[in-house]
Amino acid sequence: MLRTATLLIAVLIATLPATVKGVTLREVYEAAEPGGGYDRDVVLETGQVYTGGLLIGPILSPLSWELEGERGCDVRITGNGAILDLRGEQICISFCQNRLDIEDCIVLNGNIRFRGINTGDYVEIPEGSVRYCTFYGPHDYGVRLQGSGGNITIERNIVVDAVDTGWDYIYMHGASSEWIPTGTNISMSGQFGYYGVPVVRENWTWHSDPVVNAIPLAHFSFLCEYG
Repeated sequence: MLRTATLLIAVLIATLPATVKGVTLREVYEAAEPGGGYDRDVVLETGQVYTGGLLIGPILSPLSWELEGERGCDVRITGNGAILDLRGEQICISFCQNRLDIEDCIVLNGNIRFRGINTGDYVEIPEGSVRYCTFYGPHDYGVRLQGSGGNITIERNIVVDAVDTGWDYIYMHGASSEWIPTGTNISMSGQFGYYGVPVVRENWTWHSDPVVNAIPLAHFSFLCEYG
């Protein structure tokens, strides 16, 4: 019953007019103070719409092979039932050794991604958790562990209708690869030796298209970071 009610809420929110505006998630993140052992303790309001994505940590330049941008930090996002309309973007903790813990959010039109790297030059692997979140129509994936896995928990989430947007991109040079398909509700790294094994338990995933719903890889997959 709880799952059905939560799913109905997500479907109704997803059909709201595009003119509905909200506070950007980035604004709330930048205003958040430290708390509970986190550098930024982000507490959202029940039913409030927050728009756009959030990048925590640097990116890897395929030209210089250097990490560029802001350093990572430890972040907790407590949703309290808030609606995160990512509008095609991501909530991503990227190339750092920090934590992202997020819970109790309704996530629309985007995904949550943990992105790390383990090479001779860099060992930057994020940790954290995604708990009690409902995803409706996430782009690419609901949750994607890319170059990460150890000390990450994905628990008691509902993920519905991940959108297949084509091939994902190889982080080293940005080229797309048919070996990195999208459209999986929860996708993890297959490189256990480099990135560790996540805890994935009691999640519920579904696709409204019965043909897609019958494909196991549309629900859970293990992908290589290198195509």
